[in-house]
Amino acid sequence: MPAKSLALALTRATGLQALARHRCRDRLVVLCYHGVVSDDHAAAPYQYRNTVGASEFAAHLEVLQRRFRVVSADDVLAWVEGGAALPPHAVLITFDDGYRNNLTVAAPILRQHGMSALISVSTDYIGTDRMLWPMEVDLRLGTWAEGRIPMPDGSTIDRPGDPAAREQLAIEVRRTCKRMPDDARRAYVARLAEGRPLPLEARSDEELWRFMNWDEVRQAHAMGMHIASHTCSHPILSRLQPAQLEHELVASRRRIEQEVGTCPALVYPNGGPEDVSPEVLAAVERAGYRMAFTLMEQVNPARPHRHRIERIGIPGHVGMEPFLFRASGLRSMLAAMWHS
Repeated sequence: MPAKSLALALTRATGLQALARHRCRDRLVVLCYHGVVSDDHAAAPYQYRNTVGASEFAAHLEVLQRRFRVVSADDVLAWVEGGAALPPHAVLITFDDGYRNNLTVAAPILRQHGMSALISVSTDYIGTDRMLWPMEVDLRLGTWAEGRIPMPDGSTIDRPGDPAAREQLAIEVRRTCKRMPDDARRAYVARLAEGRPLPLEARSDEELWRFMNWDEVRQAHAMGMHIASHTCSHPILSRLQPAQLEHELVASRRRIEQEVGTCPALVYPNGGPEDVSPEVLAAVERAGYRMAFTLMEQVNPARPHRHRIERIGIPGHVGMEPFLFRASGLRSMLAAMWHS
């Protein structure tokens, strides 16, 4: 067992995780997934870091069934609006972006366990063959063939020869893009794409990047999944001008309502502290969302702000011990103690 997994296993064996679950028994835990892929991706390359395998996901749900009470988005909405209580050890499962594998792989496993999830969709991508822009940045830089690579600040650098170095560069560039004004970020992504079709091998595995179409979104909704907005084009909302912000929030909600009849919830793209500014919160209120979800890696307080419901990210292919460490609330508690 790797040293990190061994250390996390010790937190379980010594009862620290059980203590964290007990202390968090009346505080909602919201888990954030992105994709669930078939098991032949278990030894997945770099670009699968945000997905879990089907068997891995099923194992997560079995743990949640034994140690928690999985609740629905409707349950959480009734709770944040003050009309109902949640059971002890309540957990909500969410998915970001709207990938087709949420329907074809994740939803059947959820139904087998008698569970539902909240699936947030970026409406501009639904029914298209586009990749989500952060993934496109990753794949373009990871497969870059030219000698010089454009950078977000307008400069160029020599292409790293080592694939691992290009992958690390892609991570750093993607982080930079998330801090840029949205118009500048769009211009940079367009510059990367200009006259450069992605290599076929980068697009060959559709299970990684393909989005649902609207018929499939409706099918997921009919299977008991709840559909939320993840905006239109997945921008960082705090990087938008006011008119752009209103469009991303209002147009995405209206489209989802047209397709499935209801859209009470928003999931913030990225969802970190810098992404959910007071201006963004005010715009979310004006747009009529009844609840909204961040991704600040925290268990929720006893009574969260309805537009700042905290979530905990579940990365892919990391094994059961990191999942238990996160889901128990122990990771959140230790982080809060560290920063206090």
